[in-house]
Amino acid sequence: MTTNSCPAIPSRSTDSPDRMRVYFTVDTETSMGGAWRNPAARPLPLERSIFGKMDSKYYGIPLLMDILEEYGFRGTFFTEMFCSRILGLGEVERVLTYIHNRGHDAQLHLHPAYRYYHHWLQGGARREQDLMCDLPATEQDELIGEGIDIFRRLTGRAPRAYRAGCYGASEVTLAALRRHGVTIDSSYNLACLDVTCKFRSRPLNGPRRMEGLQEFPVTNFRVALQSGYKPLEVGAVSVAEILATIDSLRAAGCRDVVLSLHSFSFLKNLEHRNEPCRPDRIVIQRFRTLCAALARIRGEVEVPLIGEANLPEQPLGSDHIPYIGWRRPLLRKIVQGVNRFPWI
Repeated sequence: MTTNSCPAIPSRSTDSPDRMRVYFTVDTETSMGGAWRNPAARPLPLERSIFGKMDSKYYGIPLLMDILEEYGFRGTFFTEMFCSRILGLGEVERVLTYIHNRGHDAQLHLHPAYRYYHHWLQGGARREQDLMCDLPATEQDELIGEGIDIFRRLTGRAPRAYRAGCYGASEVTLAALRRHGVTIDSSYNLACLDVTCKFRSRPLNGPRRMEGLQEFPVTNFRVALQSGYKPLEVGAVSVAEILATIDSLRAAGCRDVVLSLHSFSFLKNLEHRNEPCRPDRIVIQRFRTLCAALARIRGEVEVPLIGEANLPEQPLGSDHIPYIGWRRPLLRKIVQGVNRFPWI
């Protein structure tokens, strides 16, 4: 596993008046691994779901960072805290230390399911609940405070930014974050509204001040002949769709794009604990191709960190939702279909 730090990668300014800001964000987390359904199961170890170890190689955050650093970029890694109740504080501290030593940005991510699962293992009531926004305001406040305490204990600092597990946040969540000193949220996702994401404000597709915080929504686009929205989740959309979305936003006067990945985006077969994972070579190549494409237009695009963002009160163009048409999505669906074959 690569362990080098990256002092040569500069901290990128977010004050350039002309360049688009493209943020790479990674939900750095494990999986319950069927633990609620199977008493013999437990959440997956972080070596598998975050570091992505397969034999002597790593296909999780080490490879993500390798590719980002190859092109002079860094990412924001929203790191889940409550799994430490089950897998141990040392395991999560190892992840946070690794992110720091590689020169990237660690911020806060919470999945209440792990806390409730731990409570159940200790003899408490069974609560299979994972959406922060579905909890009473007082309980959201308590959980966010607890998550921040864990983060501070393991890093020596408080997080500046937060993303809710499953994008499960609302204006109530933002108010709780503000009370605890968090100044940036990145939980808003148009594709998840009224499903897991419960914000009342809509449509939002770019940074805006909300409840005293700077909200950085995951960027979405629209597809011809389909209802709803498609988020810029690198494991689920093509490079052509991402670049077309960036171009459309720029033409509309928008300057901010939030891309999303997971620590296990480069892995197939993750959930089957007793079977080996396989690298998702199509997604790995897609990510490398995207980074190369952004590097080629470095004069037009910068790649800053969410945790270092400093935006005006009301950034322009935050409601624009690009329309991509049907050709690029169709080609992506064909590739995804091919990628389901087990020998790919």
